[in-house]
Amino acid sequence: MGFPIERRAEHGVGTHHKRHALLLNGKSQPSRPLGHGYPSAFQCFRTASVAEDAVADAVRSAKFNGYAPTVGILPARRAIAESLSQELPYKLSADNVYLTLGCAQAIEVILAVLARPNANILLSRPGYPYYAARAAYSHLEFRHFDLLPEKGWEVDLDRVEALADENTVVMVIVNPGNPCGNVFTYQHLKKVAETARKLGMLVITDEV
Repeated sequence: MGFPIERRAEHGVGTHHKRHALLLNGKSQPSRPLGHGYPSAFQCFRTASVAEDAVADAVRSAKFNGYAPTVGILPARRAIAESLSQELPYKLSADNVYLTLGCAQAIEVILAVLARPNANILLSRPGYPYYAARAAYSHLEFRHFDLLPEKGWEVDLDRVEALADENTVVMVIVNPGNPCGNVFTYQHLKKVAETARKLGMLVITDEV
C-alpha cells in the first residue's frame, strides 16, 4: 500500500502531452513526468522562430547537402568560444571548441581519450548511468563517490579524496544534477575545483 501500482502516459504525434494517470490506493491522481527529455511532447516548449527560419534557409540554399566538419562548423565554434570567453580571464578561440552530436558522443570521445591501462575515474552516486556504461566499454575503472542529500546533494569531497589515487584521471560532476535536480553553489564548485587541483585530476562538468 502507498506505492504506485500503475503508471500510464498517452503520447500522440503533434498532440499535447497528457498528464500521467497515477493510480495510488485505487484512486487516480495527476502527476508530472519530471524526467521527460523530449520538448515535442509539451506545447509550452517551442523552438524560437529565428532558429526555425535559419534551418529552413540552410536547407533551401542547397549549400549544406553534405557532411559537416567532425569538430563542428566554424561559425558555431566561434560563437561558443566568444560566449564562454566572456566569463573567463583569457580568450578561447574556435580551435578550443569541439562540438559533438549530443551528450552521448561527448562522453564516448572523452572517455576514449582518457582510457589507458590502470586508469580510473570518479563518478557521482546517484548519477547519470551512461558514464559507467561507457567506462566499462572502454575498460576504464570507475569508482563512486556519494552526493549528500542533507547538504543539497553536494559532492562528498572527503570521499573523493579517499577514492583518488595516482591512477585517477578525472571526476565527473553533473550540474544541474541528474537525477537529483540540484544546482551547485559557486562556493561548492570552487571547493570541487580546489580538490581536483590538489589531487592532480581533471573535472568533467556535464551541464544539463
